[in-house]
Amino acid sequence: MYMAVDTDSSLTDVLAEFRGPIVAARMAYPEILHVEVRDAHGELWRFATQDADWSPRDPVELHGLTIISSTIDTATHELKCQLSDGSALVVTPAPQVDADDPCNWELITPGDLVLEVGPGSYWQIFDETNP
Repeated sequence: MYMAVDTDSSLTDVLAEFRGPIVAARMAYPEILHVEVRDAHGELWRFATQDADWSPRDPVELHGLTIISSTIDTATHELKCQLSDGSALVVTPAPQVDADDPCNWELITPGDLVLEVGPGSYWQIFDETNP
């Protein structure tokens, strides 16, 4: 299996690999955005918000588009995915309220590594199959 990143990767290294056609985008309960992206190797990346706002709000607007690049503001952890039509998917973390707030968003790589971002300035990469 192709593994684009490993647990020693940086936040920006992982996001540099998160690009390709959006093959699914949908809402889940409660107010969670799910996006699936197929990379150049044919592997599936899975993205989900948890405690964040995003734009565009309607996942239907993402159908048929391709993520060209993904960048993060390292101070705010706002994620910006530049899209093939010139627009962007922007994910803005919610302010941290409690110490046990969920992560703001997560990205699962084809190799089952998970990038969790937030709350606050926290982020981590771990192996989903070996927590």
